[in-house]
Amino acid sequence: MLPVIWIDIEDVMVHLHWWARPSGIQRLSYETARAMVEIAGEQRIRFVRHAPGGFVTLGFAELRDAFAAAVAGDTRGDRRLAAASAHSATEESDPAAQVPSGLRRLWRHAKAKLPTDVRMALLEVLLPQWAALRAMPPLLRTALRTSSAARRSLGTETTGGVAAAMAPGDVLFGLAAPWSSEHMQHATAAVRDRGVRYATLVYDMIPVVRPEFAGVSVARRFGAWAQGLLPLADVTMAISHATRRDIEGYAARDGFALRAPVRVVPLGTGFPSVPASAADAESAPDEPYVLCVSTIEVRKNHLLLFRAWRRLIDTMPQGQVPLLVFAGSMGWLVDDLMQQLRNSAFLDGRIRVIEAPSDAMLEVLYRGAMFTVYPSHYEGWGLPVVESLAFGTPCLAADASSMPEAGGDLARYFCPDDVGDVTRQIRALIDNPQELAAWRDEVRARFRPVPWHRTAEAILAAIDSATALPTATAPAPAPMDEAAHPV
Repeated sequence: MLPVIWIDIEDVMVHLHWWARPSGIQRLSYETARAMVEIAGEQRIRFVRHAPGGFVTLGFAELRDAFAAAVAGDTRGDRRLAAASAHSATEESDPAAQVPSGLRRLWRHAKAKLPTDVRMALLEVLLPQWAALRAMPPLLRTALRTSSAARRSLGTETTGGVAAAMAPGDVLFGLAAPWSSEHMQHATAAVRDRGVRYATLVYDMIPVVRPEFAGVSVARRFGAWAQGLLPLADVTMAISHATRRDIEGYAARDGFALRAPVRVVPLGTGFPSVPASAADAESAPDEPYVLCVSTIEVRKNHLLLFRAWRRLIDTMPQGQVPLLVFAGSMGWLVDDLMQQLRNSAFLDGRIRVIEAPSDAMLEVLYRGAMFTVYPSHYEGWGLPVVESLAFGTPCLAADASSMPEAGGDLARYFCPDDVGDVTRQIRALIDNPQELAAWRDEVRARFRPVPWHRTAEAILAAIDSATALPTATAPAPAPMDEAAHPV
C-alpha cells in the first residue's frame, strides 16, 4: 500500500497572506502540489499547516482558493519607479532634501553654533532616522496590501484545525521553504514519535554556500534545518544538478551522511494555473527594451546591468541604447543600487523599474522584449531563463551555478562578474538585429516545455522509493531562537 503524503504548506500560505503576489517558489510549489493531487488524489496527497501542538490539516481547496486570490488580486497595481529629472531623483533619495523647510531653517540656525565634527556626527545620526520615519507609511501600506478575501481566509498563525492523523510509514514532505523552527520541531517529533518518514525538495543551498547573499537570520535558520533534517530525510530531491552537488558538498563538509542519493527532478515550465488575463499591450514600453525579471536583491546582480547600460550610453550614438526594464518585487541589500538609480535619474530615463508586476504585465513584457538578461550570481535553477525561452524570447544569462542547465544551448551566457563581457554581448545583439531575429526564431522552433505532471511523477517515484529504507531515528530538537520567519 502506498504511503499517505502530507505536504507542509505553511510557508506558502503565509506568503500568500502577506505579499501582493506569489514569487517563483510559491508558484512552483503550487503547480507541483496541484499536479500531485491530480495524479494521486486527495486521499493520498494531503496538506498541513502549523499549530502550537503540531500539524493541522488543510484542504487542497483552501490552498487553491488562496493562490487564486493572490494571483488575481491587484490591490497594489504595477508600480513604476522612475525619475523625471536628476533634480527630482536627488530630492527623492536625499534625506536632507526631504526634511520639512521649517526644520531645515532651524538646523541652519543651530549648525553655526556647533563645531564641525559635532555637526557632522549629528547629521549621521539624524538623517537616517528621518529617512526611516518617512519610510513608515509605505511599509504599513505594504503590510496591509493583501486583499480582504485573503485576509479573511488566511492567518499568520493557525490556532485551530484538525490534528493531522499521521501514521507510521506516512511521508511528511517539505515542498516549499520549510526552514522555520516550527517545521523543524514538528517534523522531528513526527519522525521520532510516529514513525513518519521525511522527504524534502531543495531549491538551493544559497544561505549556507553563499551566505553573503542572505540575511544572517535566514542563513542561521537554513543551516539549522539543513543540519537537523537533511540527515533524517528518507529522500532528498533537488531541482538541478548544481543544487544536488551543493547538497552533497555541504553534507560532506558538515560531517553528516545522507540516507540516500539526492535525486534531481525535472521542473515544469510555465504556470498554467494562472488564469488567462486580458493583458493590455499598451501598458508595455512603447520603445525597444531589454528585460530583466527577478526580485531586486543583491544576489540577482542588477548592479552589473546598471554599469553595462552606463557603458552603452557612453559609447553608443544617442538614441540607439534601448530601455532597460527591471521587473520584480523589491528585495534586500540593494540600497546602494537604488541610490545610484535615483541619483542618475535612472540613467536619464534609460532604466525603468516595474515593481511587483502582475502576471498579465509579465506576459506582455516577456513577449515584447528584444531579449532578456539574467545576471544572477547564484541560482538553484533560474526560472526567468526558462520563462523567457517559453515565451519565445532569447535570453542572455550568467554562466554560474545552475543557469546553464536551465537555458541549455538555447540561451547564451556571460560571466556575472565581468561588466565588459556582458556589455560586449548586449551591444552585439543591439547592433545585429538580423542575428537577434534568427536567435528568436531558433528559440521558438526548438524550445520544448516540461509539463508539471513530469515534476509530480518524479517526486512521487522518489518518495515511494523511500519505503525500502529503515525508519530514521530522530533526536530531540535543539532549541532555536527565531523571530517570525518570512518566506
